[in-house]
Amino acid sequence: MRAGPNEGSIDSYEKAGKAAGLNAFVTMNKRTPYALLTALFLCLITAGVWATEEQPNNRAIAWQSWSVAVFEQARREGRLVLLDLTAEWCQFCRKMDATTYSDPQVVATIERAYLPVRADEDAVPELGRRYAKFGRPATVIFDATGKEIIKRRGYLEPKLMYWMLEAVARNPSPEAHR
Repeated sequence: MRAGPNEGSIDSYEKAGKAAGLNAFVTMNKRTPYALLTALFLCLITAGVWATEEQPNNRAIAWQSWSVAVFEQARREGRLVLLDLTAEWCQFCRKMDATTYSDPQVVATIERAYLPVRADEDAVPELGRRYAKFGRPATVIFDATGKEIIKRRGYLEPKLMYWMLEAVARNPSPEAHR
C-alpha cells in the first residue's frame, strides 16, 4: 500500500480530525507553530515573574527563655530585650506568630537589635502576675539593665511592630515612648 502525497501531512490529520468531529482540536495551519511558541514563551515569562516575586520569610526567630542570662547577654552585645508574653489559650498569640513574627522586616529588625524572649504566663508566673491586667499577647521591650522601655497589649500588626521596634532601637529612652 502506497502513501498518498498528502498522507502524514497536516492536511491529512486535519481531514481525519474533521471526519471524527474534532474540528476545534485538530485544525492547524501554518501559523499554529508560532502560536504554540508564543504560548510557551508567555508561560516561561509568567513562571519567571512568579519565581522572582518576594518569597515568604523562612527564617524563624530564635526565641530564648526568660532569664537573668538574657540581660547579661544583652549588656555584652549592646542589644535590647524583646519579651513576647504568651499563653497557651491565646489565639492572638498564634496569629502574631503566623503574621507579625513571620514578617521579613520584623524578623530582620529583631535579629539586628534585640534578644527575643518568649515566656508563657504559666511557665513564668512572676511575669504572668506582673502583666496580669495587660492581656495576651503582651509585648514588652527592656534595656539591658531590665528597665522597661515600652509595652503594648494585644495583637500587633507587622507594620506597627516593625515601626515600634525600629523607633525603640533608634532611641531606647523610655521617655521617648510614653
